Amino acid sequence: MKKFARIWFHRFVAAVDNPNLLAKARLKAFPRAFTRERKLNFRRTVFTMLDVGRESSSLKQDRLSEYFEKPGEKKKVTQQAFSKARNQISEHPIRALFEQQIEDEYKGLMGKLPARSDDGWTYLAIDGTKVALPNLPEMREKYFLIGANASSPTALGSCLYDISNNRLIDADFSTKADERACAVSHMKRYAQLRPGDKKSMITLDRGYPAIELIQEFEAMEMIYLMRCRRKFNCEIDALPLGCDTTVTIDGSVIRVIKFELSSGQVETLLTNDNEHKTEEFKQLYFMRWGIECTYLILKNRFQLENFTGKTEITIKQDFWATILASTMLMILEEDVNEQIRKRREDKDNKYEYQVNRNKFVGIMKDDLIYAFTARTPKGLTTRMNKIIQRAVEYVCPIKPGRTVPRAENKRKTKFHHNHKSNC
Repeated sequence: MKKFARIWFHRFVAAVDNPNLLAKARLKAFPRAFTRERKLNFRRTVFTMLDVGRESSSLKQDRLSEYFEKPGEKKKVTQQAFSKARNQISEHPIRALFEQQIEDEYKGLMGKLPARSDDGWTYLAIDGTKVALPNLPEMREKYFLIGANASSPTALGSCLYDISNNRLIDADFSTKADERACAVSHMKRYAQLRPGDKKSMITLDRGYPAIELIQEFEAMEMIYLMRCRRKFNCEIDALPLGCDTTVTIDGSVIRVIKFELSSGQVETLLTNDNEHKTEEFKQLYFMRWGIECTYLILKNRFQLENFTGKTEITIKQDFWATILASTMLMILEEDVNEQIRKRREDKDNKYEYQVNRNKFVGIMKDDLIYAFTARTPKGLTTRMNKIIQRAVEYVCPIKPGRTVPRAENKRKTKFHHNHKSNC
């Protein structure tokens, strides 16, 4: 386990034990929650929420009891006890742990500063996704509605992804379907993490272009690269294929690049960057695919929408726990992939190889919480190393330029709220 990952996880476990975390997590209705040292204490509750398994809560408690039990203890924690405990606190502890870890990383407190790409730039991506919620009256009242007769309650999940470091660095869970408002929030967060940075570019999909958002980027002196939809602006639509020129919209000078994809589709990109060459922008925008892969992990591998409860508190806890667990996966991937590369240095493979993420998620389900329950920092490092060594055995090839046709999914939701893990 490399120094960076070791420090990251040691600081995380120490942060869970910080008394201030519990003080801020308690809901007003439960001011004395976790004041007594019970079998199901605050630490165990947080780690149980962070467990990436989506089996029933009772099975999860049986599995985790083996990690938390002290010698001679036999009594198991019930599903009802866990549900009662988690409903006494907000989503704050999980969210605060994620945000503090990222902030410390960008301050260099984890042993190194986040890397930049070979050209000295940091490339990021912002994107949102609809999160299907349990179809219950309280959800329909508070969240926006989609589907037939606008009857399905839905939240907007939005993320800021650091492409250069393979890291989620900000997230939002919104009651409104307003991706641009979330984007502004992410921009402000990044300005806090890297104040005054002039060498970062944020890429956004075609749903984001709006003169108001462009002016936000200008006001914050940040660089954007947006894919532009047709009919956004008549002057831009009229520009010829292959152009690299500027237009002025409501006082904002916008660089427009048009090129043809291999599929024959015309791509139009907008930016306020003047350093990169025309031919570079196609690859720069393609780098945004990393955030799509991240959503694949969140929604398919970690089953984000397969909530372990039906209340707003438990849903938000699950959301932030999934964000934090996926961040931990990305931290450990650096070590795992480096070991995979070293193992295959002398082999004449056609492709480079990386860890099989599907298998890796399963390994984390088995061993992550067990590692966190180690009694000493050395024990934590030893157990984390075992996770890495298990993951190294499962690899898959990296095939550049590989494309898979998008298939239509007619299912409205993968996880019906009548058949949840919490049963």
